[in-house]
Amino acid sequence: MNKKAVVTGIGVVSPLGIGHQDFWKNLVSGNSGITPMECLDLSKYECKNGAEVKDLNTEEFLGRKGLRYLNKGTKFLGSSVKMALDDAALKIDEELSNQTGILIGSSLGNFSQTTDYFHDIAREDPSGLSPMQSYDVALNSSINYASVVFKLKSFARTISSSFTSSTDAIGNAIKLIQNGKANVIIAGGVEQISLDLYMIFYMRKMLARANGTGSEISMPFDKRRNGFIMSEGSYVFVLENHDYAVSRGARIYGEVSGYGSIFAGGRNSDTGKRVEKAGNAMKKCIDDASMSTDDIDLINANGNSGKLPDLIEAKAIKELFGEESNIPVHTVKSSLGESYGASGAMQTASALLSINNGLVPPTINYEEKDPECNLNVVNERLEKEVNTVLINSFDLSGNNSCLIVKKHE
Repeated sequence: MNKKAVVTGIGVVSPLGIGHQDFWKNLVSGNSGITPMECLDLSKYECKNGAEVKDLNTEEFLGRKGLRYLNKGTKFLGSSVKMALDDAALKIDEELSNQTGILIGSSLGNFSQTTDYFHDIAREDPSGLSPMQSYDVALNSSINYASVVFKLKSFARTISSSFTSSTDAIGNAIKLIQNGKANVIIAGGVEQISLDLYMIFYMRKMLARANGTGSEISMPFDKRRNGFIMSEGSYVFVLENHDYAVSRGARIYGEVSGYGSIFAGGRNSDTGKRVEKAGNAMKKCIDDASMSTDDIDLINANGNSGKLPDLIEAKAIKELFGEESNIPVHTVKSSLGESYGASGAMQTASALLSINNGLVPPTINYEEKDPECNLNVVNERLEKEVNTVLINSFDLSGNNSCLIVKKHE
């Protein structure tokens, strides 16, 4: 029989607050972390808004030593790992150090720092560059930093699978625990806003108002939606073998019991085929958790305000759960934007806190129903007993990954 993978610690660095308490308080209050961006000069461009992390005091979590050599994403990840370990009351001693690994999802990691560094090499005399400029420029450098600082010696792995990266990281982590390959894993996701990434999304007209029309807000499943808002942050969990967590008297937030992942065949695939594949990913996840659609109390949707992605997800939900289904659907991206590779972990934090607080946060900005996205979107804070949540992570590149989070029994 498979072992259970449970969550005992949550670490959050987000545009809605530092720490899961502030994150949750602002999320259920219907507050938005989306504002005009300050980290980039966007005066020449149409799209101005983003969800930036503000007021992070990195020294509080990592101390002062070496901070000047760390990039923004590494500071996010290091701080969230420290919070998660403290929240789990997990002390990494020599014995546990050799048994604990870290598995983090990131779509592009320190991509902007990597390109800047190699641009400097090409433009300037390499011998004049400080060696420390190369310290934190690789995709996996943030994860390696966290593994060294927190003495996580079992393994340090980075998963980069576009927008589903952190969902896949958590999914792979629970499989290692369920199969008896690990007792403790730190898992989650991290992303940072950068000009490189902004230009990629802007030129592909994926951002809200990039086509020059409509409002620059995040309004998933709303008829007015016209693209997503960029976001950043880090969301990390301490995952443990259930028996080990109980043996040490750990508080348990919930169990991650199912994972399903299917590739839809690329962005040029037929829409109908993409709907089918998205539905198959959800079904695969539900089956993996040995459940049925009737067991799901809430869907924490991928919905990111993209015209086509939201339509595909809505149709897939209706095909799997039935046209008459009234299952509540919520998406945190209305308040937090699209954090690409870190979004699945962001959604997982929300799902766990819904289960523990008996509340579903509002999907803000949902005002004009789209008949083609005929879902029961929760647009006001809902008091509801939540035992099981389906988390969807989909992207236009064809990746479809899902998780099941349920109440600890």
